[in-house]
Amino acid sequence: MSDPVNVAPRAQHGWRYYGWWGVVLASLLFIFVTNGLTIGGIQAFDPHLLAALQIERAPLKLGDTIQLGTAAIFTLLTGWAADRIGVRPVMTVGVLLLSASFYGFSHVETVGGLYALRFVMGLGLAGAGLAVCVVIVSRWFISRRGLALGLMLAGTSLGSGLLPIVFTRLIEAHDWRQAAAYGAIAPLLLLPIIWLAFKEWPARIGLAPYGGAGAHAASLAGPDLSYQDIVSRREFWLIGASAFATFYSILAVSNNLFLHSKDLGFAPEASAALFVPLFIMGLIGKVVSGVLSDIFGRKRVWILSLALMLAGALMLVTLQKSLVLFAIAVFGFGWGGNYSLLQAIAADAFGSRALGRVMGALTVLDAGGGALGPWVTSLLYDRYGSYAPGFTLVCGLIVVSILLALALRVRSPERAATAVPAT
Repeated sequence: MSDPVNVAPRAQHGWRYYGWWGVVLASLLFIFVTNGLTIGGIQAFDPHLLAALQIERAPLKLGDTIQLGTAAIFTLLTGWAADRIGVRPVMTVGVLLLSASFYGFSHVETVGGLYALRFVMGLGLAGAGLAVCVVIVSRWFISRRGLALGLMLAGTSLGSGLLPIVFTRLIEAHDWRQAAAYGAIAPLLLLPIIWLAFKEWPARIGLAPYGGAGAHAASLAGPDLSYQDIVSRREFWLIGASAFATFYSILAVSNNLFLHSKDLGFAPEASAALFVPLFIMGLIGKVVSGVLSDIFGRKRVWILSLALMLAGALMLVTLQKSLVLFAIAVFGFGWGGNYSLLQAIAADAFGSRALGRVMGALTVLDAGGGALGPWVTSLLYDRYGSYAPGFTLVCGLIVVSILLALALRVRSPERAATAVPAT
């Protein structure tokens, strides 16, 4: 979908710019709910599903793999649809599917039923997850894009950190099935945000992207790349392989954290509370990295973020209860910086005009890694009776990601967007 410029767009700066308090804030609230429910909040149900369905950890975590794998595949379609028919219709379908899947979750009786619902959840996440929010925020920002994406991505950390506590308390006050039914309401509350707050392009309300105006802004949007154009670029594979490794790592840790902490002797409420330092430090990492990357450059801050992830993972390998809190705080801070910068670097490298397709293609890799992380880690646990082998694999993948980051050449947003060759 091309940028419809019907009137000469005007530049606007500072926090009164609609992109900050409209688009970024709306996106933060949006993924607070959608990513928070499907990545963090749903982990509070794990012990109850193990008991209700009488299964081991690997079959349970196969549900995570189905959800994230489905999201990875179908984000190719939703990325294309976001570029062609608009972000808002895609988001609407996504939140309706998420609501339906959580309602069904409250009635699940079999492992097959669980897998079917996680498939529907994955479809919803493809339409109402990270990729579509990155697309719309990147359309609004040329300069300060790192900060804008960092603030938006804070929604994932807030949701994933707070919703496990909310659901743990709902489960204790009612039961896990009723808590899941309450979860079905939350996505429906996003419909007014989709249709009243989100504006597809700044030019639709007479504004220029932040940091650009007129023909200059149009050139910064980059060419309309096909999927073939995107995957033929070296940058795509370096960014995508790093995303695979780091998304594997965060979801291997976060989706097994509730059960791992239970093994170490944490009570259910204390286990749920561990998601707060993991994801709130992730929130801080996203915002801080966004600010620092606009000052010192994406690559330096990205590598530092990966090094912090590695430090936290190495502490987790020790399986020491006394180190868990500090380990996940450091790991979360590094993850937050990595998470934010991966999105900003992709926008820098390819421009924003075809970013829906770029994010769709990258999501096949990052969500593919995320899909494998929880399941492979639980398989290793079921085989060895310990999370040490799984966390050791996480350390190795982060080292690979650091090497990939070192090999990537990153341009400034303005140079990157105009340097993408039209095909």
